[in-house]
Amino acid sequence: MGTNSPNPVPFSEPPYLCGLPSPYYTEAHRQFQKACRAFIWEHLHSHAMEWEREGTVPPHVFEVFAKHNMLLPNLPSPLPVAWLKKLNIHDILGVKVEDWDLIYTGIYLDEVSGYTLVCYTPTCVDFD
Repeated sequence: MGTNSPNPVPFSEPPYLCGLPSPYYTEAHRQFQKACRAFIWEHLHSHAMEWEREGTVPPHVFEVFAKHNMLLPNLPSPLPVAWLKKLNIHDILGVKVEDWDLIYTGIYLDEVSGYTLVCYTPTCVDFD
């Protein structure tokens, strides 16, 4: 099984993670990527093979993602900041909801889909 460390396969990581300059990714994006990768690894990817064999993802995973506001990146952009603040939701892994942009969404999607099993990617299709 994999790890949450950078992938040694050439071109498997985005260029900004390989030290190449980017006019788009800020230091805040890089910090979120690290936090997101650690979160996804701890709560999802490290259990993927076990859950794949069982054929199900335990219900507590949804609760953990909800508790840490990690379901919000699946909302369409821009995030409904005023509504989220009324619900006392102010950040997603340290990123203020008002600062959230599509680059953060792309980082989230890249990290969630970083594992090749089909059962839990955000674009999962039920083939039954």
